[in-house]
Amino acid sequence: MTFEEHLFCIFDKEEAQKLLDSLKLEQSHAVLLNLEKISEEQFLKEFPHVSPHPVVKHAFIYDKNEYELGKHLYHELGYYYLQEPSAMVVSSLIDFKETDLVLDMCAAPGGKSIQASFKMNNKGLIISNDLSYSRAGLISNNIERLGLKNIIITNNDMTKLNPKLVNLFDKIILDAPCSGSGMFRKDDAMIKDWSINKVYKFAEIQKILILNAYQMLKPGGVLSYSTCSYSNEEDEDVISYLLDNSDAQIKELSEIPGAYKCKYGVKLMPSHFNGEGQYICQISKPGSGNEYRYKNVNKFNNLLTDSYKNCDVKKVSDYLFASTINFEIKDLNIYRYGVKIGEFKKDIFRYDLHYARTLKANEMDNVELSIDEVKAYLEGNQLNKTNPFKGYVLLTYQNNPIDIAKSDKQVIKNYYPKGLRKKFN
Repeated sequence: MTFEEHLFCIFDKEEAQKLLDSLKLEQSHAVLLNLEKISEEQFLKEFPHVSPHPVVKHAFIYDKNEYELGKHLYHELGYYYLQEPSAMVVSSLIDFKETDLVLDMCAAPGGKSIQASFKMNNKGLIISNDLSYSRAGLISNNIERLGLKNIIITNNDMTKLNPKLVNLFDKIILDAPCSGSGMFRKDDAMIKDWSINKVYKFAEIQKILILNAYQMLKPGGVLSYSTCSYSNEEDEDVISYLLDNSDAQIKELSEIPGAYKCKYGVKLMPSHFNGEGQYICQISKPGSGNEYRYKNVNKFNNLLTDSYKNCDVKKVSDYLFASTINFEIKDLNIYRYGVKIGEFKKDIFRYDLHYARTLKANEMDNVELSIDEVKAYLEGNQLNKTNPFKGYVLLTYQNNPIDIAKSDKQVIKNYYPKGLRKKFN
């Protein structure tokens, strides 16, 4: 069975043809603002030719031919996150609370965790997991750049249920691995790789994942299930499987302009919605659960700003990490335990970029840079800049953190990671 034949099995003739025609159109692009670093007013002043996202707050659709936001200095400084317009709807529909314990099961590159963090105001705790170690690294890169502090990154196979996680999480995001038909406009290789057997293979994995997700969901919690597939086998049929094998209940979604309503949940399709293909359904678990109990420990207050005094701080080998909430699951593979504070080198402690990006300008001695100085620093150059401070200083631009470097009052040494250094026009 070809993809086209499969579509005509899912939708009526007119709907299937509209979808096929829409796959020939140019893909859409969206940006989600990090309001801790840039306001909507400032963003719109500099990028006026954008359109508000029809569903997601503080997000905009933009023309990549006019604005290359991925190459802009603001992207490097964590002012925003670039995400596909349909994919960003998933987390926007979840009512996150600042006290939530959240699991993002298949998180890379991290967009849904990032949006959750924004909505939770960097509070509570998000466990952002991915099966692939290298893709977990993508999550780490993004949360570091954006300066997020309430995310622990893990690298585990979620088809294997950890009994210590049962009934634990207030919210769970399961953006399941799938056949990828919703991404055909984004990646031509996915068109060639599609097959009905691939759909069936992923459907079996999805059924295992959703059952495990439901077991890890706290009574009274909400599970968001999504795929970037148009196939019912990976969408509604997976939900039906969960309903047949648990006491799960469907949670009604907020109204989404242009959404195609299914038996369970909705499909976002480029024939009706300005984005790629996305299936979304929310599940609730009857009852009510207890709050997650934790005890934070911090023996390194002398190295940290006051905003970290109530965090859980761990020393792992020569590195120091901090999490908003203590999360002690010893048989989980932890990729990054919250914020990487820095590294002990003999008698010297070197602060990490991630820690720097989470700070406010008034939390350390700070030196405000001009735009030319910022670019020079990001290229890897030391700065010949007279300032009143000796020792570690927080470099800022527009009162936003860039990095922690060392000053002798005349010269600022460059500590920016070599792998991130680049030139900006």
